[in-house]
Amino acid sequence: MKHLYKYAAALVMLPLFAATAQAQDTTTPSQKFYICEGYDDEDYNLEKHSEFDLSEEGILRIGDDVFDIADIDSITFSKPQFPSVDIHWEGTTATVTVDSRITGVTYTVNGAHVLVTCKNTTTELLYVLSGSSTDGSLVLNSSYKTRINLNGVNLTSSKGAALDIQCGKRIEMKLMKNTVNSFADIKAASEDDHKAALNCEGHLEIKGHGTLNITGRTKHALKVGEYLKIKPSTGTINILGAASDGIHCGDGTNCLLEQDADPEDNYFIMNGSDSTVINVSNCGKDCIDSDDYGSMFINGGTINMEISQVDGNGLCCDSIIHMTGGKVVANVTGAVSNGLRSAFDMYLEGGSIECNVSGDGSKGIRGRYLTTATATVTKGGSINFDGTDVKIVLTGGTYTTDNSNCQGIRAENYLYQTAGNIDITVSNPDARAIYTKSSTRDKWEGGTRNIH
Repeated sequence: MKHLYKYAAALVMLPLFAATAQAQDTTTPSQKFYICEGYDDEDYNLEKHSEFDLSEEGILRIGDDVFDIADIDSITFSKPQFPSVDIHWEGTTATVTVDSRITGVTYTVNGAHVLVTCKNTTTELLYVLSGSSTDGSLVLNSSYKTRINLNGVNLTSSKGAALDIQCGKRIEMKLMKNTVNSFADIKAASEDDHKAALNCEGHLEIKGHGTLNITGRTKHALKVGEYLKIKPSTGTINILGAASDGIHCGDGTNCLLEQDADPEDNYFIMNGSDSTVINVSNCGKDCIDSDDYGSMFINGGTINMEISQVDGNGLCCDSIIHMTGGKVVANVTGAVSNGLRSAFDMYLEGGSIECNVSGDGSKGIRGRYLTTATATVTKGGSINFDGTDVKIVLTGGTYTTDNSNCQGIRAENYLYQTAGNIDITVSNPDARAIYTKSSTRDKWEGGTRNIH
């Protein structure tokens, strides 16, 4: 642990906000300090939080809270006052308040349905959402990167997405501390083709120590057009249900036949901390899908998935899955489904994976080998274990429709194990612990392997 006073001088050397954006807090500097990230801040009592932990990985911990040093703009003893667009819902109505220092923002309100248009292309604006409505929504049109603070907002929409961010740039979304934020849509008519209960056309970065709940009754729960990044400070994300994917990355614009798996714009990356948890259940298709040439990177945090659908997946991507840390738990009860499935190779170098597979014909971890003209990425199918600890329990049997059996690890090309522990328990005589095309493609050169 490091004393704040001892390191304050070094940290305050970070760029400070202009004096015009700050107002002196009535609390004396000796009692409170503020961690500032962009256009928002977290306040802490100096007597209670006189120590902090600064890791070599650039992670700052204050009590139970986690910050990425790269995101911190300043640490000050006076409370900043940031200009913002505040939107508050109250039942069947909504109120929009635009700070007088903000230009280029117009809006319309129809009951509790809000449309905001931002033509400001020089300033990154902050939107603060709060309140609740059982029939409300926000559509945000912008062409410049944006910050959104969810400060205890609960919206269910009968008119498309509850939150629809029509902006192709970077959107930073903060779950404000000690808040619960919820978005859901209502099953749409056949002519309504909205993509998700929470839709973002660009790339979304989520942080903050609050909770986010999403239910997608029409298609996906959460959809981003490009990448989705979960930052170390993120608290809890609950995907409570989806007609299709729980979380979907990619919109189809990069879906071209490729011979390798170098990721472009579409990917899912989780850089969570010990307090970061994503729970996904009740999906019609995949729990988390990185589509359209998309890759997946798991570096920290916990992902819990319930795969109860037939022919579904937990973690699913068109390209590679790369895991260096964190924990993934997949309960696969649906038939012919997969806990983790890549359409190219997997590189499992740290963290842990637990799969309980009871669905007939289902797999715990599957690397696919694809050669058809419809594949986004061709070939692949190898799984590389180089440090990830894996525990799989197989109780499923054979799926009679296509005679496929339940398998713990299925590498449709090569399986390489150089480190890590693989533990597989087979409780059904029709199940198979490990599958490769031939015994010569199972390269076990390090780590431990126990088959029960």
